[in-house]
Amino acid sequence: MSSKEQIVKQWNQFRWKKKFEFFSDHEIALPEDKIECLKNSREKTSIWKLILTDGINSLPAVLKIFKPPFNENHRVEINMYRRGYTAMAEFMPKMYWIEERVNDDEIWLFTEFIQPLRGQIKITPRHLDLIIPTAAKFHARTFGDRITRYKDSFDSWLPRYDSALANTERSNHIEKTKEYLDLAMKDPGLRGIVEPGYNTIQNVLQKGPIFFPEIMEAGQCLIHGDLHLHNLCCQNGTDEVNWNIQMIDWESAKYAPCSYDMVVLVELLIDFRTDWHKKEEEIRSHCMLLYAQEMQKEGITFQTDILKLLKMTYLQRTLEKRLLNHLKRVLNGEQSILLKRYIEKINSWGKEFGLY
Repeated sequence: MSSKEQIVKQWNQFRWKKKFEFFSDHEIALPEDKIECLKNSREKTSIWKLILTDGINSLPAVLKIFKPPFNENHRVEINMYRRGYTAMAEFMPKMYWIEERVNDDEIWLFTEFIQPLRGQIKITPRHLDLIIPTAAKFHARTFGDRITRYKDSFDSWLPRYDSALANTERSNHIEKTKEYLDLAMKDPGLRGIVEPGYNTIQNVLQKGPIFFPEIMEAGQCLIHGDLHLHNLCCQNGTDEVNWNIQMIDWESAKYAPCSYDMVVLVELLIDFRTDWHKKEEEIRSHCMLLYAQEMQKEGITFQTDILKLLKMTYLQRTLEKRLLNHLKRVLNGEQSILLKRYIEKINSWGKEFGLY
């Protein structure tokens, strides 16, 4: 992967300081000791925080480096900035520019630095009231037929949840899930977790890959796809009154049911926060009612009960891929906080919504 020395070398070679002339009338420098690696993944991407200075003032920026071969997630994020940025700039960090063909075939993306919410404050349920209006406004922009307003931005590259390819992938994941459930039953450490739901889940999986058609019928839009707190940013997290939310890490963006983002934002956060479990029904009900109200302000009304929609989407998301991912994780010796919750909710919500 790239190093600080390589970044400085390319900075000088491409004369990128000229790109930041908006920041100062004085010459802009990038000191090597002001370069911080935020993430260096095995998937051939790295993320860096750069502190640019004119000797008096400083400007933080983010550099994301994509190295080929690019997988689908990389291409999606690159295209969100190449093609989708004009339509969605309100919800994204300011893009300074994309540099193509660095080191022959790399792509370097420069954006403003915005502090993630996680780390600024300890999130409480009331903080979701400051996030959900932005999520609703974002979804409403491309909800249903509104996406056609942005054909030039999205048509040629945006993955679709309802595509034949996506359906084939769901079917393949479900077949793999059946296999891994059998493997889990043979594992002494996993059997106790999986056994209470094993027969039920194996029978439910036969009904896939689409377990709840109502989810797609309720409405699709451009979703972020990974709308957890690490990917939600604002400059004024301690304000706790009025947040200007931007979203980062767009690798999972697609045209899909809007409720998928709400599962990640609300329900998975509840799963992780054991201190919220005593009031989880109250929290999810409040959040989804607020989301429905905010969508209604944008001219969108759901025909399906919004809380029911959240729970069905959680089950669909779990059964089509996430259960498989977490079974693999535990069988590989890793930890999973979610696996037990997944199985419990398949048992309880699956019965509630007639999956068995």
